[in-house]
Amino acid sequence: MLTREDVFAVVRGNILSVRSDIDPAEIREDRSMTDLGCDSLDRMDVVVGSLDEIGLELRAETFAGVQDIAGLVDVLLASANER
Repeated sequence: MLTREDVFAVVRGNILSVRSDIDPAEIREDRSMTDLGCDSLDRMDVVVGSLDEIGLELRAETFAGVQDIAGLVDVLLASANER
């Protein structure tokens, strides 16, 4: 069973792999990827990379209400722990 910290670490790692210019200290759950300078393609790469790493397949609609990194972690964590 994954913890919130596990999922945040995956998301954080994917943000850094997509945008290595971002200061790792700036990646917090209360921030959005847009706040960090990620465009729509960057955000999609982070989501797809995180899904792959966790081993999930989710529809794009699942992420419709996600506003920040905490929201993304919530969706991924809930889905991972439902398996």
